[in-house]
This record gives sequence, structure tokens and C-alpha cells, in this order.
Amino acid sequence: MSHTVIVFQEDCILMAAGREGKYPAVTEVERFDLQGQGDSFDRWRQALERMTSRQRIEQVRLVLPGNLCVTRILKLPDSRGKQLAEMAEREVQENFRNEITDYSVIRREKKIGVDICAGGAEQGNLENFLRICRETGLHVSGITVPMEGYLKLMQCLEDFHERTAIYLFFEAGSMMSILCQKGQYLYSSRTRLFSEAGTLDFGTEIVRSISGIIQFYAGRRQEEPITEVCYAGCPDEDFEASVEGIRNLNLDVSPMVIDRRISLPGQEKATDWISCIGALIRSTRKEKQIDLSSAGGKSEEKGERTWKLVRHLAMPGVIALIGVVLTVGIGLVNYVVSGKNQSKQEWIESIKREGTYQKAQELEERLKKLENGIASVKLSDQNLSSYPEFSGGVLRKIEGVGGSQIGLQITDFDAETGLLLFDANSLAVIDVSNYILRLQETGLFHTVDYTGYIFEDGWYTLSLSCTMEGRVYKGGAQ
Repeated sequence: MSHTVIVFQEDCILMAAGREGKYPAVTEVERFDLQGQGDSFDRWRQALERMTSRQRIEQVRLVLPGNLCVTRILKLPDSRGKQLAEMAEREVQENFRNEITDYSVIRREKKIGVDICAGGAEQGNLENFLRICRETGLHVSGITVPMEGYLKLMQCLEDFHERTAIYLFFEAGSMMSILCQKGQYLYSSRTRLFSEAGTLDFGTEIVRSISGIIQFYAGRRQEEPITEVCYAGCPDEDFEASVEGIRNLNLDVSPMVIDRRISLPGQEKATDWISCIGALIRSTRKEKQIDLSSAGGKSEEKGERTWKLVRHLAMPGVIALIGVVLTVGIGLVNYVVSGKNQSKQEWIESIKREGTYQKAQELEERLKKLENGIASVKLSDQNLSSYPEFSGGVLRKIEGVGGSQIGLQITDFDAETGLLLFDANSLAVIDVSNYILRLQETGLFHTVDYTGYIFEDGWYTLSLSCTMEGRVYKGGAQ
């Protein structure tokens, strides 16, 4: 049975049709570039309209763009079925701030445990993808993230389980870097590439990212050295700008060689359709795959069932409760009011000074106004504290993470989004993994990523991109 995959990217959509399997047989591929400017979903919808006007497509599996989804690789104790699903859901909820999440199993060893690829996206974005597909006559059979396909594809590579290498996947101005040690996932990062492809600056950005991964790996004190860099999705002539710099890091570099049992039509190169092929790889029919559309549907169905049950049981209970509350409430009010009135009357009569009583009333009113003012100030303070804030105190807290060994240079801060960019500089080698962990433990940030690691003129420079804890919107944290 033929399946169709649609991959959303920032500048285009990719379509591939063919047979699923461990080695997919792709029979048709096509690229539709986005036109004009403006809202991405409108431009994706227009591209889908061009696609559906040329051919009849019914069911599709979507691959989300990397910038609109989040992925984590989690290591869990070996388990199966419902038990694994419950553990995975709990771990995902602790790591994600997204509304809809799901997972797939990527590696299982009884003595070591199980590795899962967990993917998540904001519910609002998922609804928009489903909407534009519905408007163009497409029925969505599943939604996944690019990382799931990358991991499946790497397992098909020759020598993947025997070597320690960095795998680079390029798409639409960004690069996904994945570090694996003899078939075991260790680390990944997504880097935005700002330079024009093929230029010297383009090569420098790639080398800087690889250098940062090497430093991260060195901090783990692993015995197996990184030996190779493999890349896909970037023309050889463009990637050539980085080859010399990579080799200066004592690494071999080569284009990714895809298994020949994965077939494509005509003269198409498999490395140009990585995301599509990854979404078609499936070892068995029972294999658990990420499906955010199904996960979102289950969440809605569960909420709807709960709401119906509540509505069914609520009315009789509410009526009875109202009766009890009114009876008890009226009695309490009468008792309290009567007691207060009697107490006040006794006080007035005891001091025989009605003027003092009036002053007391005035003071009571002023006290109420003061209490309301204090409450208002507290509420304002809470509202203000929900926005990202960067101050001298925050800077000193960040500086305290590295101590006297590491200096900071703030390069950018966006108060609207809470995005803080800075460089950590040191004459000594910076332990990247521990430094990032300490930054996370400060509680200042909900995401900490590093965008590069370089050594120049005796100084080590670690570039970081951190999003401060900020205001929470309906669609997620920003």
C-alpha cells in the first residue's frame, strides 16, 4: 500500500509517495517552494493547493518543521506497553512545555534500558496544520517530528553501530547535529545558519558547531574518540567551505551514504529527501511511532468524556449543595451579624462617646482601603514578575555560575521574548555540559542551548542562547 508524506520546511514543502518499510521504495517526490511573504501557514496552504491541484492525494503523514516542534531523547528503565507509555508521558511532561506530546522507541537493551524519541508541539500550531490540510482536502493519518526520521535513517547506515560520529542534516537555513557513539545517541542540537551557503562564513559556522560538540564530548571523558563527520542535505560544493576546518579537528568528513535498498525515482539523490525517507521507514507494523494528531485527539476525547460525566452528575449535586449552602449560610450570617451588632452596641454604651465610634468607623474604612491598595500592589508585582527581566542581580547570578574562571559578554537581550545571548570566555577549557547544567539549576532559564565553541588567541569562547523564564500564554511559554 502506498503512503504519502508531506514535510513542512521554512521555505517549501516536500512531498514523497511510496511503500513503507525498513527500506522504503519511494515512487514519487516533488518540492513546492513557498511564494510571497507573510504568515507561514497561509503560504504552506497555498503550496498544498498547488500540490493537490496536480494530483489526487487522500491520506498523508505530516513531518513538522524543526522550528515549530521540540524533541528530547530520554533513557528509561526497560519496560513495555502501558508501563512504558506512562513512564514516557511522565518524563515528557517534566521536560516539555508543550501541550501535545508523543514518543517512539529508538533503542532497547534489557540490561541497559530503553531510549525513546519524544516529540512535542503546541496545540495551536497542530490545529493550524490540521486546518490547512482540511481546507485543501487532505486527511491527516499522523504527525511526527524530523528527529524521529533522522534516528531511524541513521540505524540503516553502514558502520553506524561500530563508529562514533557526528551526523549533520541540513534544511532551510538550519543544521541538525547528532552525536552517536556506536549506535547510541548522546547529544543533538539545532543550529541556525545565517551565512550564505558555500561562503567562508558558512563553513566557519559549521566548524564552530562541530567544535562545540567535541568540547561537550571531551567533558564526558569518553574513551571512544569521535572519528568522523557525515552530512546530508547540503550540496558538496557548498559544504566544501567547511571541509578543511573539520579536518583540522582531526576528523574525517564525507557525504552520507544511504543504503541502496532504499530506492528513489529517476536520478533523485536520497540525501535530498532525508526527512521524507525517514518518515517512511518502519521495521514492523506494530512499531510505535510518534503521532501528535492521535495524541491530541486522545487528549480532547478524554477531556470531552470527563466533561460529559461532570455535566451528567453535576446538576442534582449542585441543587442539593445550593440548598445546604443557603441554609447554613443564612444561619451563619445571622449569627455573625447579630454577634457583631451586639458587641458594637456594648462598646458604644460602655464608653458613652459616639464620636469615638465614628472615628473608629473612619479608621476601619481607611484600613480597608489600605489593605486593598497593598493587595493591588502585590498583584501588580506578580504581573510584572511574569515578564522576562534582566537586571544587575540576574547578571551577577549568571556570573556566579562560572566563578572567577569564566567571564561574560552579553551580545543581545530581547525583553519581549526573554531571549538572552551571551559569550562565556575563559583561558581554561570550559566544561560545556557541567556549565550548561549549572545555568539550568539557577532557575533563571527554561531553555539553555549553546550555539558554538571556539578557541582563539588563547581564549575559549562558549556562545549560549538562553530563554529566560517568562510570561505564560495560552499557547505555551514564551
